Amino acid sequence: MTRIVFLDARDSPPQDVIELPLSSGETRDIFIAGAFQPGEAHFGASAEGKDVTVEASWVGGGSVAGSVELMVRVRRNANDLSDKARDDFLFAIGKLNGIPLDTMPTPGPGRGLYVTDFVAMHIDGASDSEHGDSHFVPWHRLYLLDLERQLQSIVPEVTLPYWRFDEPAPNLFTEDFMGEMDQIPRDITAPGGGFDQGGLNTPLARFAVNNPLSQWQINSTQGIPRTARFDPMTEPANGLLQPGGDFGVLDQPATLALGGGSPNPANAHLGSPATSGFARMESTPHGAAHVSFNGPINFVPVAPRDPLFFLLHCNVDRLWAVWQAIFDRDDFADTQTYPYQNPGDADTWEIVNAPQWPWDGSNSEPGSLPAPGTRQNNFTTADVSIGFPGASPTLRDAIDPYDNRLQASYMGFGYDDVPYNHAPPLTN
Repeated sequence: MTRIVFLDARDSPPQDVIELPLSSGETRDIFIAGAFQPGEAHFGASAEGKDVTVEASWVGGGSVAGSVELMVRVRRNANDLSDKARDDFLFAIGKLNGIPLDTMPTPGPGRGLYVTDFVAMHIDGASDSEHGDSHFVPWHRLYLLDLERQLQSIVPEVTLPYWRFDEPAPNLFTEDFMGEMDQIPRDITAPGGGFDQGGLNTPLARFAVNNPLSQWQINSTQGIPRTARFDPMTEPANGLLQPGGDFGVLDQPATLALGGGSPNPANAHLGSPATSGFARMESTPHGAAHVSFNGPINFVPVAPRDPLFFLLHCNVDRLWAVWQAIFDRDDFADTQTYPYQNPGDADTWEIVNAPQWPWDGSNSEPGSLPAPGTRQNNFTTADVSIGFPGASPTLRDAIDPYDNRLQASYMGFGYDDVPYNHAPPLTN
């Protein structure tokens, strides 16, 4: 059951009912938030659109002065979505691909913004500005939010669902959702267990005819090549078993411990993949989850051709959000939160206040790569945010998504297991 609370200031205690003394013609701003409810599905977040009604009445009773319907819109576990939430997401991402699913015009399958902009910004030439260091998590947080807001322009109730790749997901890998797949051996030295980088020889995932993903295209290429090295009905993703050793997927507690905060939380730091810290999660569980499949999703330059990419990365971002909440690491000026604070600490595009390719309009990505599609100075805006982040975001904008430190950073999204301004337990 969704429940909301009211605050008359950002740092005030939440209230189930709020009384506001007003003079004639006076207006007051209040804050409305979803109440985090342990034990409830999605911890009390909305299961459907606009499932809460807020009413304003005169003190002492009497008629209702006004009302509005709304929802507690957060990112939820894909395996637990209702049929409607699943279908709304598939409809929105299908439309963004260009698939004609209603009477509104589209550019045609494989020619929508999903392809021209979002697939095209994750190509090999842009890899340095997106991967390989501490900026990996904030850049991808911006990338996800840009796409999510585009989906919400099609279906306002939609949020990106996350795939918890350290748990079985029997409701996700079905013909009605992200597709059924053939299984292949985890050991690439076993018969049939080769590594097909990019999926040139990988069979297609199978979809129900009424699933928009059954019409999926990338330019003129139809279908989504994907096979799995695990049984998603009963197993989590398990990475790749190869001659050089086991490349397995860390579970959530092990991932959260990467930052050095256990047993001393004061030591928790983002660090970098090459040294220490939470940023090492780019290798595993992130990279190991990618290579749990054959198909485009296992190869950086083409991985977003498979929309499962965004569910995988939504979980990567959720893990970072959980880690930030546990260890209070949302102060963008703290080197434990983000190590590269000043010019000279790292490459230009990795400094905390650096505008990010491809939205910055300056071709700042290594090699002066032009922005794809319409992305130059065109980060998607949203009514739920307070001006964030304008047309050209910085890494700093992504580090404090719930505006605990800087109100202008509020990104207008949350996760169903990350309470606002409240740390969940390490094993959550």
